Amino acid sequence: MSRTRLERVRASAGIAKLALQQIEDELDGPVDAELLAEVLRELFDEADPPGGVLGSLSQLLTTASRATTRTQLDGEDSESAACAIEEAAAYMADSAGMRLHLATSTLHPQGERP
Repeated sequence: MSRTRLERVRASAGIAKLALQQIEDELDGPVDAELLAEVLRELFDEADPPGGVLGSLSQLLTTASRATTRTQLDGEDSESAACAIEEAAAYMADSAGMRLHLATSTLHPQGERP
């Protein structure tokens, strides 16, 4: 029996949640500023925003937005749904990413990547 698309998505999301839980566990307890900054840089890298976790999630939301515009909704405007998803993707990459960059620069400025 082949797995459905939704089952595959749920399995992948479960793996992503476990990976994020592992990162959270690494931060449980005493952590120095350098380690914290480097962990946060894995989430958002100013030099390569698409390369971090937030960049990957933003790309996923952008893909979902494009899929929304191709989806027929009963009496609803798919463009407004797609726009809301695209705004979430932009917020993640721009606003959240820039705030993480500010935090990492404050925590450990010498660790900035070229």
